[in-house]
Amino acid sequence: MILLLLLLLSTWLALLALDAATVEAIPDRSSKLSWPLPKLAASVPAVDWDALPLPPRDSSLALLAANKSPNSKSIITSSSGEEAGKRKEVPGAVDWRNRSGVNFITTVQDQGKCQSCWAFAVTALVETQIRIEHGVWSKRSEADVHHGMGALCETTGNVEDTLGLIEREGIADWACRPYSDSLRAEGCADRSGRTTRIGEGNWRAIGGIEDQKRWIDTYGPVVATFVLYDDFGGYNGSGVYNWDGKTGNTGNHIALVVGYDDAMGAWIVKNSWGGGWGDRGFAYFGYENANIDMWAKYGLAGVDVDPWARRRHWSGNMFLAGNGTRSDEFDVLFGGSQSGLFKMSENGESVTRLETVEVVDGDMKIVGQPAVVSTSFERELHAVAIDEEGNLHQWVRDETSGPWSKVSSVSGNNIDGFPGLVQSDDSALVMVVRHKDGTLNEYRQEPNSRTWRLIEPPISSGILQSGPALVQSNIGLDIYGLTGSSSGNLYTVVVRDDGRMQLFWREGNATTWKAGETFGSDVPLDTPPVMVQDYLSANDELSVGGFQLAIAVNGTVQHWTRDSKTENWSLRENAGSDVRHVWSLVQTGVENKMHMVVELFEGDFELWEWQGRWGLSKSSRQMG
Repeated sequence: MILLLLLLLSTWLALLALDAATVEAIPDRSSKLSWPLPKLAASVPAVDWDALPLPPRDSSLALLAANKSPNSKSIITSSSGEEAGKRKEVPGAVDWRNRSGVNFITTVQDQGKCQSCWAFAVTALVETQIRIEHGVWSKRSEADVHHGMGALCETTGNVEDTLGLIEREGIADWACRPYSDSLRAEGCADRSGRTTRIGEGNWRAIGGIEDQKRWIDTYGPVVATFVLYDDFGGYNGSGVYNWDGKTGNTGNHIALVVGYDDAMGAWIVKNSWGGGWGDRGFAYFGYENANIDMWAKYGLAGVDVDPWARRRHWSGNMFLAGNGTRSDEFDVLFGGSQSGLFKMSENGESVTRLETVEVVDGDMKIVGQPAVVSTSFERELHAVAIDEEGNLHQWVRDETSGPWSKVSSVSGNNIDGFPGLVQSDDSALVMVVRHKDGTLNEYRQEPNSRTWRLIEPPISSGILQSGPALVQSNIGLDIYGLTGSSSGNLYTVVVRDDGRMQLFWREGNATTWKAGETFGSDVPLDTPPVMVQDYLSANDELSVGGFQLAIAVNGTVQHWTRDSKTENWSLRENAGSDVRHVWSLVQTGVENKMHMVVELFEGDFELWEWQGRWGLSKSSRQMG
């Protein structure tokens, strides 16, 4: 027995030494807290629905429900946003795993041996609200919350403290701080720019059952606390779980309620014990069972999703606003005679010039329009553009205010194409652009550097034009790799010297590009392709979306799509007239529209929107 105790002690000390070598410093906190007493539902005032922000419009589900074809349309018959919170009756069943045929719930996770259910439930709440409010899939890090609270494996927690931490510090993506029940990863160096934020007052306790159901129907899932009786572990997914009245308990448990079903008399609970437990990780949990309705539940409305989570879905000189909870605003940076940063409301009723930006370098005027990214470097904006002499320039602006500062150039008069710019999965900036000799080239700028490094050899030759058609995709990305170092494939599309377009791609951690499909014909030599990755066909955070591409050909905009499974390109639409160039493409959260900025032959700019087909946005009248 003594030898066994000594062996256990030495093993424990070794683990502590390993942990100390790999764990960042965290605040001291007792590792043996009892379960905090949950807030009684009866103590929570009724929800004042009139004081809440409008929920996501139900029509936001339309294009997601019709994601099989970008030209399809769908009709959603449920209530409008303003009516949803005020209607007198709630439906008899809601399930966010299948809302109008669309899933909004990330895959079931496994907390392992640690008492970290509170971190998993609240993390699931945030990432679900990102999907509901902004459309994108973005897996958040349970470890970022767990370790941010200073918790050890056996530390218990509660919902209010956890949401309060996220309100103060935000919550990073999973790859920034991978979760393990045995080792603790340090947060990534650019964590602050990869955190989704929630504002004060955006989360709340909900007491009454009818309010809880209305919240689920109107805004999304809620987090619940209940007594963890021993028989819950044996639930096999058959029927509704109700405590057997005999078994003991090991404290409390916290989980995400993704819906309810009055016919079954149960909440639909997403557990954190892996997909092999219960009904593929879920349970029908009986009403008024195990104190689940005695204690308050918690909802969230209004998440400020980070640009890192949305970077696959914009390209060119327009980007989704990186600050604020709204998904219906985006910014456009113009060069040339239109120099300035504009903020536009997606409802088509508001265009505001935020500032004037002189996009010049001495007497050298910028050619075309800049490519802009909102980065994880404190949410800085980075823009690149070329001048008349074939030099490339880079500007930076912080997330809130201040001037644009020129920070870097690529000189030598060698560049003769429009640049594509992305932030890659390893946080570096990657740029692809045509040189005057007809070669296509990759440049790379490491984090915390202002120097562009040309990657040899060139990607290809015989290229007529490049453009903001560079995408850091999630194809090939292992988002649950414990090192957090996996990278998705990069894709770009260019115009060849025979007037056709061609895709090139490389693996995320590689340097060699491969030639892909060719498509289209008769593309002008001076017009850039623009491309983004969509999320229309992505069923969860592990799924990959297709590519959406727009380019001006013979005065019209050609809209092409690439299916991620078949890798085939299809021409979906020829739209408009008198169009010289397309400069940007963005997929937004509200109604999952796409927007693009086009330049006409006479020099004016128009904002177009897509909701099944392309049309002129009402905001265009304010862009001229």
